[in-house]
Amino acid sequence: MDVQAIITYLDELVFKQTGKHLDSLQVAILKGVFNGQKYTDIAKDYNCTAGHTKDEAYVLWDMLSKVLGEDLNKSNLRAIVERVIATNSNLLGNFVQVGSINLCSNPLIEETDILVPDEKNTISIKSVQKIAKLQAVPRLIKLGLTLEQIAEALDLSLDEVQQAM
Repeated sequence: MDVQAIITYLDELVFKQTGKHLDSLQVAILKGVFNGQKYTDIAKDYNCTAGHTKDEAYVLWDMLSKVLGEDLNKSNLRAIVERVIATNSNLLGNFVQVGSINLCSNPLIEETDILVPDEKNTISIKSVQKIAKLQAVPRLIKLGLTLEQIAEALDLSLDEVQQAM
């Protein structure tokens, strides 16, 4: 999964538990940490002080720790998030891997919800699958599939495929 997809996933989890989305500094912190930046570099990019960025990061790690049910910090963020996503992906059903693209082989699952670490949190499988399908479009184009073939294979409208390019 790319960084933006991970941030979208985390934002949905946070919203399900708190009713609030991640703010722009929290998103910048996540992007920066996933890209190996130090808090001082993130602060420069966001036009704020390093101290403010560190304070906000502490609040973010605390919130994500509660949402994910594990003690999370800057150094273990990637490992924990990847493990949580992998664990939840395993609950979604049988997957078929095509290159680096995973496609769900069980269409009945699209109509259900999945429980995530805390039973209070649910995330729509449909929304996660839609994101994954849209992210697969550019890769499938590179493999030589036509827009029509991609739309049919991913069960998307032709307009959705064209917008995802």
